Amino acid sequence: MQKAGKSTHLWRNLLVLLIILLIVAGDQLSKAWIRSFPLDGETICNIGFIAIVHWQNTGIAFGMLQGQILFLKIISIVGLVGFSAIGIFVTRRYPYLANIPNRIAFALTIGGTIGNLIDRWRFGRVTDFIDPGFFPAFNVADSALTIGVIMILISLLYQLAREKHLNSGTPT
Repeated sequence: MQKAGKSTHLWRNLLVLLIILLIVAGDQLSKAWIRSFPLDGETICNIGFIAIVHWQNTGIAFGMLQGQILFLKIISIVGLVGFSAIGIFVTRRYPYLANIPNRIAFALTIGGTIGNLIDRWRFGRVTDFIDPGFFPAFNVADSALTIGVIMILISLLYQLAREKHLNSGTPT
């Protein structure tokens, strides 16, 4: 039984690592392709209602903190280290939260953060290219990060509702 538990734990950790690597690789490869188009703001193609464009973003979401490159590098590193530490603490303190969906959410968030951090360190800006027209342009890393955070929030809300239900004394 002990060996099966360790084997399962190893596979879950490998799943997290694989997702992180896939997100970072997909993000960096897609951004390298976009950077091969020389003009910032150039529309490369349209796919339905989404335009593939070449944008260079020196800020964060919604164009905030433009040009604050050093500050954003520091915040990204602190966020990556802090979120990783919290993830490790939570899975050790609350093992029931270390389920597959939460591990996937964690991996998406870490992978997305690393993808954008690589851009910030290499170029001083992040390459965005998915432009739905009604929302600021974003990239693979942004998508992974957003999906991961939403999954974590849903999980936390579910756990809070479950605990509230269990503490209310109502039968399940």
